[in-house]
Amino acid sequence: MALKVSEHVDALLPGMSTRDFAEPAWRDHGQVIVVSDLDEAYALADTFASEHVQCLTQEPREAPEKMHEYGALFVGEGTCVSYGDKVIGTNNTLPTRGAARYTGGLWVGKYLKTVTYQEVLNHQSSAELCGRAARVEQFEGHARSGDVRAALYAGADLPWKPEGVQL
Repeated sequence: MALKVSEHVDALLPGMSTRDFAEPAWRDHGQVIVVSDLDEAYALADTFASEHVQCLTQEPREAPEKMHEYGALFVGEGTCVSYGDKVIGTNNTLPTRGAARYTGGLWVGKYLKTVTYQEVLNHQSSAELCGRAARVEQFEGHARSGDVRAALYAGADLPWKPEGVQL
């Protein structure tokens, strides 16, 4: 089957108007990989984290349950990648070069600004934890910011404080 697929692609390419691009893409980047079963195929496909994945199996609806690393998944022989690009209206701005490992396609949420705010009410434990954690990471300025709050709210000592400096 793998050899037939390669032969079929090689036979189609010369008659394509996009041959100048498609032939080098197939030659330099195309692959036919043989696996022992569908679970291995799904796992392998996830390692690629491809922009587009088309699942042409007897049970194509199994793919969304077993795969998680893709930009867009096209399920069954009646749903080709070209439909996603041109007909069915799904997002066609998808993560490339394996980026589907950590992000999905472009959607309205990518244009929304998200903001957060914080308010600490337990000053002593937060301040002491901040100082310790920051020192482990060798962020002395952050550590001292925690130390100052520990001194202000819990009366902790500031051994590093220069003489005559007031809080």
